Amino acid sequence: STVLCVSEMEADLSGFNIDEPCWDQCTFLGRVKHFFNITDPRTVLVPERELDWAKVMVEKSRMGVVPPGTQVEQLLYAKKLYDSAFHPDTGEKMNVIGRMSFQVPGGMIITGFMLQFYRTMPAV
Repeated sequence: STVLCVSEMEADLSGFNIDEPCWDQCTFLGRVKHFFNITDPRTVLVPERELDWAKVMVEKSRMGVVPPGTQVEQLLYAKKLYDSAFHPDTGEKMNVIGRMSFQVPGGMIITGFMLQFYRTMPAV
């Protein structure tokens, strides 16, 4: 059950399942690629209207009603934005700090401050 990833740009989208990951989740490398795709910090800077577009595209794809001329690459990018910015259970848009795409850079900043102002360097 392999998804049509970016290799077939203008493929027939009737059998496309947007909820199936591009990479094999039975392998470590596949899970790592999926994780890095969702936690890509560049998606923190995406405008709100583009996130709303991504949600609409994912929902339309789930219903099987994709606008004509839509490419697989566009759907995969929409899914990336959707997974990084919307709650997986409720589908609500999360604030910037709660998004998956903020966890890596935000966690590094918080950890850096915690270490910086802890005690002394030998205590750390």
